[in-house]
Amino acid sequence: MNTPCANCTAVKLISKTGKPYWFRTCDIGGDIWTDGAHMVSFPKGEKLSLAEREEPLTVRHAILGMAYNTQSTWLLDGVNDAGLTGGLLALYETISVPKADEGKEGIVGMEIVTYLLAKCADVDEVIEEVKGKQLLNVPLGEGKKVEAAMHCMFLEPSGRCIILEAADKDKPGELTVYTKTLGMMTNSPPYPQQLENLSWYLSQSPEWCWGKDRPPELCMNGMTLCANADAPHFCMSGTFPASYASCDRFVRMAMLKHLNNNGRDFFDEDMLPLGAQLMCSVIEPHNGGLYHYTRFDEKEGPIGGHESYTQYLIMYDVAERTLYLQPYGSTGWTKAALECCPKDRITIHPICRHPMAGVVEFQREQGG
Repeated sequence: MNTPCANCTAVKLISKTGKPYWFRTCDIGGDIWTDGAHMVSFPKGEKLSLAEREEPLTVRHAILGMAYNTQSTWLLDGVNDAGLTGGLLALYETISVPKADEGKEGIVGMEIVTYLLAKCADVDEVIEEVKGKQLLNVPLGEGKKVEAAMHCMFLEPSGRCIILEAADKDKPGELTVYTKTLGMMTNSPPYPQQLENLSWYLSQSPEWCWGKDRPPELCMNGMTLCANADAPHFCMSGTFPASYASCDRFVRMAMLKHLNNNGRDFFDEDMLPLGAQLMCSVIEPHNGGLYHYTRFDEKEGPIGGHESYTQYLIMYDVAERTLYLQPYGSTGWTKAALECCPKDRITIHPICRHPMAGVVEFQREQGG
C-alpha cells in the first residue's frame, strides 16, 4: 500500500516581465473533496502539531495552500509570506524510514511541504534545512504506516527552483537536492532517469533531428540537456508521446514548455489563461488507469497503472503570494491571496466548485 499521494505534473513558467509562476495538476483516484481536501492558511507564530514530533513546529512564515484531506498539515502545495512555493508529487521509488536514525531528525512525508514552508524563506534555506533530515513513513491510523512515495519541487521569487528526492538505497530517507533542473517534474522514475529518457527522445524525434547538422539540445531554466541516443529510456518511439504515463507527461510538458519560450511570451495578465491552456496537455480525464502507468516491462507492456484523474489545477503567482485553483468539473477559479488571510488563527477557505463559474475571490475578513 502506497501513500495516497498525487500523480501530477508541475511546471515553472516565467512571464514577459520576469515574474515566476508555478502550475501543477493534482491527479488522484477517488474524490479528494469527499475525503476532506481543503484550502487552508497558517498564520505566522502558529504552533503546529506534526506527526512523529514531540515539540510543536512554530510557523516562521505564514502559509496558504491545499491540504490533501481533513488533516490541514498534509499540504500538497502552498506558498509562504516570503514567496517560497512548493508542492509534493508521487514518486514510487522513494525510500522512507519508520523512524529517524540516531543524530538525525525525521519529517513525515505528507508533512514535508508544510514543514519547509513554515521554516524557510528561499531555496537556499530549504537546502540547508533538509541536511540531517530523513523522510519518515506516513501514519494512516490504527498503527498502520506506508512509505512516503513522493518528491518535492520548490520555487522562490527569483525564479530559482530545486527538486528533492529520497530515492538513494544507500541513504534511506535522506533527501537528494537537484539544483539543476528544467523547472518541471512529473512522477516516477526519479529525476535523473526522467532526464535520460528525455535526452533519448530528443535524439529520436524527427521534428527535432530533421535537417540538423549536430545533435539537438534543450535549454530551459539555466539547464542544457543534450540528445543522447544511447541514454536509458522508457519512450516507445521518437514520436510525440500521448499517454498519461509519467514519463510521457514529462516529455510532453518539456517540449511544450520549450516551444512556449518557458512562458516569456506571456504578459502577467495572460499567465492564468495561457498557462492553464498549456497545462491542458497533461490534464487527465477519467481513464481507468489504462493510460496512466509508470513504464513498460521487458515485453513492452505497461506496468504500475493507477486509476486517477485531475482533481484540480492550480497556479501560484509567486511574487504576489496568490493562488488560483480550478477544481475538476468547474470552469471557475478560486483566487486567494496570503495577505488576505487571517493573521490570528488557522483558517479554512471556501473553494468555488460551481460548474459554470468565473473567478471567485474571497475578501479580507474584518479584523483579519
